[in-house]
Amino acid sequence: MRKILTSIGTLAAAGLLTVGLTTPASAATGTLYITQNGQTTAHTNPTGRTCYASDSTKGDVTFSNRTDQPSYVTDNKCRNLIAGDHFLRSGQTRTLPAGTAVVWPS
Repeated sequence: MRKILTSIGTLAAAGLLTVGLTTPASAATGTLYITQNGQTTAHTNPTGRTCYASDSTKGDVTFSNRTDQPSYVTDNKCRNLIAGDHFLRSGQTRTLPAGTAVVWPS
């Protein structure tokens, strides 16, 4: 009986350590604002790996990152980083060509 209780206790401790040490993927906290063609769209707590793309037919786009995490500036399908400075830092606002997108790393 003592061996069974010791085994159960060991398994319970291992399970608690596993749950306690893992951290889930989290969204950025704050708001991403996308302004294009005079209209602004707000995305609260944007999630990782979600592509926030602009319309490639509506002119330049302004991204305003009011979150606690930086994002990447990519092409409209979020596959390739743009040339040059490919970050949209926390607190930063950038106006970029139509067909540009931002994505948060997971």
